[in-house]
Amino acid sequence: MFWQKSHLLTTILTSGLRLWLTSQLETVEKLQLHLISSDRELLQGMIPKALLKSEFAVYQGLHFEQISLTAEEICVNLSNLLKGEPLVPLNPIAISGRVQMTQTHLNASLASSLLQSGIQDFLWLLFKADSLETFAWEKITLDPDQFILQGKTLSSPATQVLIAAKLNLNSPQHLLISPIKVEGLPLNQDLEPIEFDLGSQVHLEEVLHQKCHISPQHDKLAMCQINNPHHTKGNGKP
Repeated sequence: MFWQKSHLLTTILTSGLRLWLTSQLETVEKLQLHLISSDRELLQGMIPKALLKSEFAVYQGLHFEQISLTAEEICVNLSNLLKGEPLVPLNPIAISGRVQMTQTHLNASLASSLLQSGIQDFLWLLFKADSLETFAWEKITLDPDQFILQGKTLSSPATQVLIAAKLNLNSPQHLLISPIKVEGLPLNQDLEPIEFDLGSQVHLEEVLHQKCHISPQHDKLAMCQINNPHHTKGNGKP
């Protein structure tokens, strides 16, 4: 009888967590979810560890080919869940794992406000100007030792612009972009290395891009290994 009750709780919590995850994502395919918890912890609404895998997902416009994550120390209000209410994590969640996207997925993410905001921050740091030209970015190319951003200015006449740079992991919390090359724009200063501070909540172990020989198109593959020993801020949202 107790096993049946424990099995029922596992099923309810897994279903609730799956529903919450899909509500946070615009698209998710072949989602696999496995909870690791004792019977006592389940009865207390505690999930020490949850393993999540997906073969394709879209989060706020960012397209990921594969996601493999481990979430830890999840607390939920079990009584509300048993009443049929949606699952809502009661605490920030520590997440570690690996995400990857092909060059095709990266270009499909160009319209994402998150990616556009990151590009805009990069341009402000790059040009150090009082105002920025407006660009329409058309393509991102991943080479073994650099990324290439291509687009055009929206001024008349339009000018083709190319920015090539190498991405380095300077520390678990800092990304270093250097060296940088710009074509199509007049520059009044030397281009200095740019360092992004990702904050203490992030702990990157590895960022790499390489050619994917599995795909018949030999698409490029970008991978990011994440290890977050701290809790993410917020109310449980990714």
